[in-house]
Amino acid sequence: LLRSDVTGVIKMKALLTGMPECKFGLNDKLLMDRDGGASSGTRRGKSQAVELEDCAFHRCVRLRTFDTDRTITFVPPDGEFELMR
Repeated sequence: LLRSDVTGVIKMKALLTGMPECKFGLNDKLLMDRDGGASSGTRRGKSQAVELEDCAFHRCVRLRTFDTDRTITFVPPDGEFELMR
């Protein structure tokens, strides 16, 4: 298997009080490659990392934080919403 792709969405349902900051982290290939070394996301010659391409976020996501450390940080709105597509 040379490459496989997954297309989908991350849907959230928030029933939280106040305005809590939430963080959502992924095993992201860009972060793993940047760190290098033993934690570079490779094990026995096979890549274990997820590569994110062409994704769109809900407007509550702090994009600057995602660009910096690749974590999805957000203050969720009430109810159901699509966090990432």
